[in-house]
Amino acid sequence: MPEREPRNLFDSFNFEIDPDRVDESVRQLSKKVREFVDEGRYTKVRIKYKGKPLMRDIPLGVFLATEAVTFWYAGVLRALVVNLGVRTVIEVELVHDAVGKVEEGIAHYMDGEVEAAEDCYREALRMRPSDTAALYNLGVLLRVTGRRQEAIEVLERAVEDAEHPDAPRAREVLEKLRRGPRTL
Repeated sequence: MPEREPRNLFDSFNFEIDPDRVDESVRQLSKKVREFVDEGRYTKVRIKYKGKPLMRDIPLGVFLATEAVTFWYAGVLRALVVNLGVRTVIEVELVHDAVGKVEEGIAHYMDGEVEAAEDCYREALRMRPSDTAALYNLGVLLRVTGRRQEAIEVLERAVEDAEHPDAPRAREVLEKLRRGPRTL
């Protein structure tokens, strides 16, 4: 069973697989993932064990097709728990396509392709308007390119999600921008 309720999470939760009831565990996992789908926030599922993915990211539609889930994933999970012989906790990450766009934007930014990076961040925000990582990275890009007021507006939105790991960094950049340029 999940350790925490999904609504309290950013985009992952731990799930215990009972070796004596793998099929039932998979059905419960599908039910929890469906709760996230109903919120419309995610497009893929990543199943990890000890921090490493067990397989490629799975499109939500495929994951939620009960027959496919039971056939495919129960086999993978069954092999895992049978080999270990004990209850196993897996980590389930729910991935949104916007995450890939942010990562693509970061790669462009690191390569000095500022316009391409900005396009990626803005596309991620069209997909998920409150994406804190996209907001933070766009805010930094706007600051670096001299668009101070726009950077402040974007970073103010980024700090709203206090639980996201980029929020404290966004707050730090925002405070520097609000203090204004240093004078000698």
